[in-house]
Amino acid sequence: MANRLVASSPLNGFHLEVKDAQCREDTGYAIASVTATKGDMKALSAAITSGFGVALPAPGKAVTIGNGKGNSKGDMILPSARDQVFICCHLSPEAHLAQVTRACGHVASITDQSDAWARISISGPACPMIMERLCSVDTRLAVFPPGSVARTQIEHMGVIIIRQNASAAMKHHFVLLTPRSSAHDLAHALAETPPFKT
Repeated sequence: MANRLVASSPLNGFHLEVKDAQCREDTGYAIASVTATKGDMKALSAAITSGFGVALPAPGKAVTIGNGKGNSKGDMILPSARDQVFICCHLSPEAHLAQVTRACGHVASITDQSDAWARISISGPACPMIMERLCSVDTRLAVFPPGSVARTQIEHMGVIIIRQNASAAMKHHFVLLTPRSSAHDLAHALAETPPFKT
């Protein structure tokens, strides 16, 4: 009998933690790429509102799915390209793809991107300093508030940056999405950035 294949995350549970910051790979998230048929964003917007109970996010913004600001799972919809969004949920890829297809399959082309991206969460008081060193996007709270999204580069690697909703215990919280092929390089860049590297 052939050995059974077991899925592995892009970074095998990568985790860094110091006094004022922690960085970890977020596993268990499914990502569906949803592209409006013939560029009909009005139809896609209506399908997303009906299926997920939220409005289609504006460019440069993400919307939370589920329990609003209290959603601790990090489920969200964010723009990823022209006439396209990523829908990210803490579900199995199979369940997520079925859910998204039910909601949007009649107005969009849908592909499972879950295995193609790594998701890294950075939080803690040192986050502003870390982001300032790593990328050219101004991620100060006043300029890049919770729900903001930017597609940029870190160390020449493509990255999508999302600022998550803050909480009393976690004022600064960012999610970084990067292609699986560059995940280890991004993890190395983070590990070499103070305060992770002293």
